[in-house]
Amino acid sequence: MEKVLLNFNLILILTYFYRVARHGLHILQLENYYLDRYALWMKRYLKKVLNIKTIILLIIPTILIFINDDIVNRVGLILEAFILLYLIFSFQKRKEKKPFVVTARIKRVYATYLVLFVILVVCANILNYKYVMLVANISTMLAYLFVYIVSFINKPIEKSIRNGFCQKAKHKLQEIPNLKVIGITGSYGKTSTKYIVNTILSQKYNTLMTPESYNTTMGVVRTINEKLTPMHQLFICEMGAKYVGDIKEITDIVNPTYGILTAIGPQHLDTFKNIENVRKTKLELIDSLPENEGLAFINWEDENIRNSKISKKQVKFGLSKEADYYAKNINITERGSSFDVVIPGKDSINVKTKLLGKLNILNIVGAVAIADKLGLSEEEIKIGVKYIRPVPHRLELKQNPNGSIIIDDAYNSNIKGAKMALDVLKSFEQKQRILITPGIVELGDDSAKINQELGRNAADSSDFIILVGANQAIPIYNGIKEKHYPESKVYIAENLQDALGKMNSIITKESVVLLENDLPDNYL
Repeated sequence: MEKVLLNFNLILILTYFYRVARHGLHILQLENYYLDRYALWMKRYLKKVLNIKTIILLIIPTILIFINDDIVNRVGLILEAFILLYLIFSFQKRKEKKPFVVTARIKRVYATYLVLFVILVVCANILNYKYVMLVANISTMLAYLFVYIVSFINKPIEKSIRNGFCQKAKHKLQEIPNLKVIGITGSYGKTSTKYIVNTILSQKYNTLMTPESYNTTMGVVRTINEKLTPMHQLFICEMGAKYVGDIKEITDIVNPTYGILTAIGPQHLDTFKNIENVRKTKLELIDSLPENEGLAFINWEDENIRNSKISKKQVKFGLSKEADYYAKNINITERGSSFDVVIPGKDSINVKTKLLGKLNILNIVGAVAIADKLGLSEEEIKIGVKYIRPVPHRLELKQNPNGSIIIDDAYNSNIKGAKMALDVLKSFEQKQRILITPGIVELGDDSAKINQELGRNAADSSDFIILVGANQAIPIYNGIKEKHYPESKVYIAENLQDALGKMNSIITKESVVLLENDLPDNYL
């Protein structure tokens, strides 16, 4: 009887453990499998990691199992079975914004779980089952921590596999000697600039770009291994970073000829710690460019870039005459922009775009600069700019069936981008302007100060403000109060669903709503 109860309980433990550990693995995946970042997440959400209800419920049968009485032991096993069934059926699966993907790496983690579980079952049946149940229950109570432990165990295997994929990508690039690589990095504007550059350059060249926000080493490597062909002439490679050395790791694989630096700013300060480490990392792209053929296209509007030591040949782009390529005669409306791009030694090019905001104009000027250097004609450039479409969830204008307008900037999570989005919202002077935002994350010690500034800007741009998340809202709300904004025009929502419910209660056909940043699953 005890053996039956024992093995039944172990199966229930595995079932419940899988459900909790799956969420932990999802968080690890969102953190790009960085164990230190996963550890920071566990520290940030310690109450979630140490679920008091689960711990208390499982401690009770564990104590009963260790009492020196067979009947009490059996009661403990039966009680644990009922508790585990309750935990399994009451477990609420979280709605995932970015779906959990069962990759080959995740399957290897599951395989390790299975091996450990088989060992656990064997030990339970041949050794003293009480101590085995103790280990099993502790593992269940600390399932999030167990995700870390198993991932650490698998680390040597993953490193070997990772190196194999990187070598494969290097060989594939070497087999296409005429391919030119354009690297794009910056604290903000990378993805938008990548899409703009790709749209314009594809008017003349066969291009491949890293898709969506694929900007990690393995994202770049996967793009090369799965999508690059000998027919491609240009590879446009977005390069993201959260640690010093991240960009260099990518450049050592792809060896870019051209580099675009969009900005150096206070992003990911929870890992970079200070702006100098951000600068050092972003400049790893520029440092990697070849001495003779290499060209660095740099945003001359960015003060941190202007104050950086750049040794390679550079092409400056901006919104003023100080840059080599710059925009003038700018006309911005609710529906887009038109402006002239000044090109050294040539006539200016007048272009029109549906993109909103000055930062997008700046990004287009940078793309025109590299297009001109790569030999595109004026007509090819103008057609390319005309074809540019907003990157999904980045200042994307949408029309609601009721006539209201949604400005979807949900994927933006940087300071300059948020300021630009608020400027766009402010331009809709004849409409009711509604802002929905949880603020900006990954700012380290500067988080409160920067989000407070966001609050001040929001007060100047919005007629109604909906803040998402009680803790996240505090510094933003403090900034709003500094501007003596009416408290009746501010609503603090528990989550995005609550925020959208409030929006629906006040929205009319004369409303314009800005969705500014949408926290990923690892911040919920």
